[in-house]
Amino acid sequence: MQFRYSFLFLIGTFLVNLSCKKQANVIPESGVSIALNDLRKKTIDSVQYAIELNIPALKNEAILGKVVVSFHLNSLDQPVILDFSNDSSYVSSVRSAGKEVSYSFVNQHIVIETGNLKKGKNEISIDFKAGDMSLNRSEEYLYTLFVPDRASTCFPLFDQPNLKASYELTLKTPAGWEAVSNGALKAKSVKNEKGIFHFEKTKPISSYLFAFAAGKFFKTEKSVNGRAMTMYYRETDTIKVARNRDEVFELHAKALNWLEDYTAIKYPFGKFDFVLIPSFQYGGMEHPGSIFYNESALFLDENASVNKKLSRASVIAHESAHMWFGDLVTMDWFNDVWLKEVFANFMAAKIVHPGFPEINHNLRFLLAHYPGAYEVDRTAGTNPVLQELGNLKNAGTLYGAIIYQKAPIVMRQLERKIGEKMMRESLQEYLKTYAFGNAKWDDLIGIIDKNSPLDIADWSNVWVKTGGMPEYDLTKENSRIKIRQKADSVSNRIWQQSLSFGWKNKGVYQENTLNIIDSKPGILNTNSASFSFPNADGIGYGYFKMDSASLTDFNINYNSKSDSVSSDPVFRGAMLVNQWEGLVRGDGISPEHFVINIAALLPKEENPLLVDYLLGNLQTAWWAFLTDEIRQSHQEKMEKLLWTLLEDTKDKGIKTSYFRAFKNMVMTTDGLKKLEGLWTEKLIVKDLVLSEEDNISLACEIALKDPENQKTVLIKQLSNTKNPDRKARMQFVIPALSNIENERDIFFESLKKPENREKEAWVLDALSYLHHPLRQKSALKYLRPSLDMLQEIQLTGDIFFPTRWTHNIFAGHSSPEAAEIANQFLKANPDYPYYLKNKVLQATDMLDRAVKLKKQVFF
Repeated sequence: MQFRYSFLFLIGTFLVNLSCKKQANVIPESGVSIALNDLRKKTIDSVQYAIELNIPALKNEAILGKVVVSFHLNSLDQPVILDFSNDSSYVSSVRSAGKEVSYSFVNQHIVIETGNLKKGKNEISIDFKAGDMSLNRSEEYLYTLFVPDRASTCFPLFDQPNLKASYELTLKTPAGWEAVSNGALKAKSVKNEKGIFHFEKTKPISSYLFAFAAGKFFKTEKSVNGRAMTMYYRETDTIKVARNRDEVFELHAKALNWLEDYTAIKYPFGKFDFVLIPSFQYGGMEHPGSIFYNESALFLDENASVNKKLSRASVIAHESAHMWFGDLVTMDWFNDVWLKEVFANFMAAKIVHPGFPEINHNLRFLLAHYPGAYEVDRTAGTNPVLQELGNLKNAGTLYGAIIYQKAPIVMRQLERKIGEKMMRESLQEYLKTYAFGNAKWDDLIGIIDKNSPLDIADWSNVWVKTGGMPEYDLTKENSRIKIRQKADSVSNRIWQQSLSFGWKNKGVYQENTLNIIDSKPGILNTNSASFSFPNADGIGYGYFKMDSASLTDFNINYNSKSDSVSSDPVFRGAMLVNQWEGLVRGDGISPEHFVINIAALLPKEENPLLVDYLLGNLQTAWWAFLTDEIRQSHQEKMEKLLWTLLEDTKDKGIKTSYFRAFKNMVMTTDGLKKLEGLWTEKLIVKDLVLSEEDNISLACEIALKDPENQKTVLIKQLSNTKNPDRKARMQFVIPALSNIENERDIFFESLKKPENREKEAWVLDALSYLHHPLRQKSALKYLRPSLDMLQEIQLTGDIFFPTRWTHNIFAGHSSPEAAEIANQFLKANPDYPYYLKNKVLQATDMLDRAVKLKKQVFF
């Protein structure tokens, strides 16, 4: 598929009768094709929207609205096409220059003929009924989520990122509601039991960044060093709010100050508010002037680990960085969506460093990015960082680990290649050149290439424009080690990077760096080293196979004071990542020995980041890679180990991590009694403080593993749950927990209706119980129907939902039968959309590896 097509009208996109002198017959396809995008960008500019919406008190009543679209039209060669992703009955009237005009409604577009338009300024007024798809309506509140192309589900507009516009919003809400949007609140009044909110006109922003929220929110204001901010939230636990409030404001202020200094550009959008929403679909969404967050990501529990605190700081820094990278300068077309995300992640990593001096940030970067990137890049469904996109309706499928985890690694490689000073200067030039406009990756590369003697474009063609990951062979020859990049699926492709290699000779550790720039092997003189440790600094990207002797040496000397290198947490992290990659590829030790090794390593580890990484790998291997017989043979011993570590650990955050691992893995009668004791508060573990969310999770785990007491436990927990949003979520999930298979079947059938999938976080919770490893046999029948629903889910769900849907339906499965269902689905659908096929391949990769590992014979 090509990115650009000839302007002479695109077979399959427009049908144009060029022989007629009168207006050509234009038929736009559904969504926003790249052809329609290019046509409008060429002929339309200076866009402004004035929007009025009347929100009723009842969720099932329609929201009525009016939008006035003002724009400058440069040509009358083609009709004006507005996007409105509903059916024609949602349009009440269309007026041009104050007069009602005829229009066509074609494939969810309002088409206005040129006879009703003029060159120069035009004003189109449309009365409409708003679509609910992206309004996320609950009984007490609603919020918009328009990324990537969902603004048109709510109101008519030009829904493409490179037609930036100003937005002036008026909301009429039930009395007593709060409301917030991108613009500052200009006026608020009450009339006829309705709150009326008038917001100031915004700076030019892309349509996916326009947003509003309204409802029964609490709000609090604070000024930090002269910067006024307002926080809206739903949390009813006043102690939790008080514990987190000041830190949330401070983290925002620090991030904004740092970004102003780094970019040499003041915060571009005037006022700064943020809204904390229960079960929000993402960690955050960067609406300028009105950032939306998942409430639980910012309001942390009392025993939050340092990793949780760092994650909170990172998501705040990430969304704040978007104000410059993504909002001030926006990608021209959504194929470059990774560009805004990579800079937000890249800047966030820099921003949070000073605030967490106790954290090893090189280790944090390694564990936050490499495992997640490898999880996709090792699969048959991987994709390049820069992907193809022919229509915005498919833009949501571009999101995933390659954008969020691999791209920051690529950007760090670039910064190491050109230097921090040139990177900063190039980004400042980029932001100033394209401020309040749009840009492409190649625009930035052009700026860097202009200032650098290096061939950055050639480097970019491999790292950004091709998918996959390099693999490296290590061979010992006499006193030397040879390192060579293995040939891969792309001919003559070389992943240029510097790689660090360590080795031990007679117990003495040494390390050196090789620059891999071509197909010639790198050579290290090691004097017949006994053990080798590839990618010792954790910076290189790829698969580095370790020999069994070196793995054994690493595990034996793990975090030993007598072994200087193993006391380095980055080295430990890099070797643990190598070890995990070897396991999942079948190149390392057996899954059983891997689990035994982790059990031996955990008591030696005190770094919270590494404890969390070890526990995550332990739980995945435990449920996916071990046979039932092997798991049962280690069950009692593993539970005792985790409980001992839980009790003995002094660090409150690590204690919480051990609690959650124990809860996930427990199966014995004694272990379940401990869970019930914690839940009823009859068993107290010093310094382990459980939140309402923890108690709900405990109740669900007990209900899953102790069917006889299921009903009693769930009823009591529902009664104990005070927060209305958490109670509603639990009520939704309970049928998926039922020990009666028919009740689970009925629940699954209900998910086939889009209205029952509106609360996506709730659905994902339910799927994790429906497909729990303990129930994988009874859940096999849900797999094929779930795959059959995927195309509809992509069209009706938010951007991450297709990926998370496929992941959650397969994550609990490790049987050949489940793998065969996925394989048969793909065979039966040879023309399945490639971007969704990739999601299936990514989601089932670990399943396929689990099946192979259970069959593999290890020596």
